[in-house]
Amino acid sequence: MASDSQSESQETTSTSLVEDSLNISFEDINYTVRHGILAGGRKTVLGGLSGSLNAGELTVIMGQSGAGKSTLMDILAGYTEPTNGHIYVNGRLRDSKLFRRRSCYIFQDDRVQDMLTIQESLTIAAELKLGHHISPDQKRKRVEEIISSLGLSRARNTRAGDLSGGQKKRLAIGLELVSDPPVMFLDEPTSGLDSSISKQMVYLLHLLARQGRTVVATMHQPSAGLLQLVDRLYAVVAGRCAYMGSVPMLLPFLDQMHLTCPPYHNPVDFLIEICVENASDLVQYSQNGKSTQWITNIPNETDSKLEEINRSYFRSNTIEDVCLTVLPTPTEDPTNKILSKLKSTYTTSFWKQFITLTRRSLLSHWRNPSYTLMMTGIHCAMAVFIGILFYNIGEDAKYARENYNCLFFGLMFLMFTAFSAVSITFPEQIPVVRREHFNRWYMTGAYYSATLISSIPTQTVCTLTYACITYWMTGQPHDFLRFISFCWTLMLVSYVALCMGLLNGSFFNVKNGTIFGPFFIMPFVVFSGFFLLYSDAPGFFRWLFHVSFLKHGLVALTISMFGMDRQKLLCSDLICRYTYPKQILIDREMQDEKYSLAIIALMSISVAVNISTYIILKIRLKSKW
Repeated sequence: MASDSQSESQETTSTSLVEDSLNISFEDINYTVRHGILAGGRKTVLGGLSGSLNAGELTVIMGQSGAGKSTLMDILAGYTEPTNGHIYVNGRLRDSKLFRRRSCYIFQDDRVQDMLTIQESLTIAAELKLGHHISPDQKRKRVEEIISSLGLSRARNTRAGDLSGGQKKRLAIGLELVSDPPVMFLDEPTSGLDSSISKQMVYLLHLLARQGRTVVATMHQPSAGLLQLVDRLYAVVAGRCAYMGSVPMLLPFLDQMHLTCPPYHNPVDFLIEICVENASDLVQYSQNGKSTQWITNIPNETDSKLEEINRSYFRSNTIEDVCLTVLPTPTEDPTNKILSKLKSTYTTSFWKQFITLTRRSLLSHWRNPSYTLMMTGIHCAMAVFIGILFYNIGEDAKYARENYNCLFFGLMFLMFTAFSAVSITFPEQIPVVRREHFNRWYMTGAYYSATLISSIPTQTVCTLTYACITYWMTGQPHDFLRFISFCWTLMLVSYVALCMGLLNGSFFNVKNGTIFGPFFIMPFVVFSGFFLLYSDAPGFFRWLFHVSFLKHGLVALTISMFGMDRQKLLCSDLICRYTYPKQILIDREMQDEKYSLAIIALMSISVAVNISTYIILKIRLKSKW
């Protein structure tokens, strides 16, 4: 029975190879980058590389640090465009858009959603990558198959942030296996793993390749134990190909060049050692990757023995969560056939992506309540402090100026907290989003919209908490319309500041965002109308008042408290300048301002900032900066 099932599996795999396999070849790949300050200075990273990557094989691109293996991987995966050269898929010039729909790229930094469990992460990936074309039962079945096949059953309800390095890397692979891609690229999949876990990882890649996939991975220097699992080596030295062929043919290749590997020495280690001194000879003898003399096919008998050796190895070591189950072949799941017929770039609609991503983001927030509690606590504490400091001044004309200052401080506090919070948290998600977006999980607009919407509830609670406490403690007028206008203005200003923080986070990383954040936001403070009046500013700077959201927020707050035909205030002193509230509007040059226009200006600025953030985020997700 076992032999029958084994032969049946081999037949299925061979069928998959005929129907879905993608063989990749490339010729004369060159890649140069700007070097130095002068625009004309260029540095050659890759120089005329050629080679081929076959379906059903595990290919390892190896080389010294700085040799160009990661750059070559980026180009093969479509992440980077070569300066010149050609890439072919099954003998035809590659269509980048179509190729990216049928391939996946797992970066070296295998970041995942730390707050989600393995089960939840894979379920959300299935919702995004399989779409409504696949029934819910098929999606659940696919998730269960991947969890079982990757040996993650016992950790299915463990949050990703609590997983070990090997489990996290397997989860990153499983997230891409949901859509069953025929081509898989992995950048340094064994980085940071010990020798035992590294062997498990390469063994898993070996099995995935044997199911008909084209699996390509970069490794700095694979050990002798990993070499028996590798079908093809592609050695890169100084941006050129030093060897392309099977592992058993590496020693004959070196012998023909009169380079004898010492006994009991890892051939790959020896190749790395001699690469520098013999780079030109190696590149010439391998024809920079064009020579196919050293490529041999591994027979099925060798694969069977290899799998049995590794199975016994893993059992003898009694490792808890090893990859013993072979993944279902692509043809066993109708998902792959349906997906291959889809015409659109994404398998799900914008609305479905938005709903799924919003649910994921809210779930992550819910799993990490410390952030919400901390932000709410800060707003409560500051509101009480301001309430005590400016207690019951709202109805006294003597303290009208202090009340005006209190309003501006509220704007400043809410602006800085909203801006700073997302400026720190948003950039931390970029590595995860970059991988998911490149692998066609969702559109940039869907992700940004979901991020923005999921951030609003926490900001709303914090802002309303501050507004209600300060309004009551500072003794503002008991007028429902003024109270609503006060709260609505503060919420709008905090929302615009939130969008500004997202803009800052989309442009900078956490460190640079912290440094440039104050520089980015302070012009809006200077031209808010509090420190400098419009009439006192130089003419060529006055346009900045119109784009300062703090200026429009201060106008709206001042009108809501001192405008709208407010009656005469009580005066606890002999003479009060602001007994008539309209006087403060005159002094601050706001007598001709309209509350509705200030609100419209805040909304307009918010729209402009969101559009800018979307454009910058879209550009950043396509690059590595």
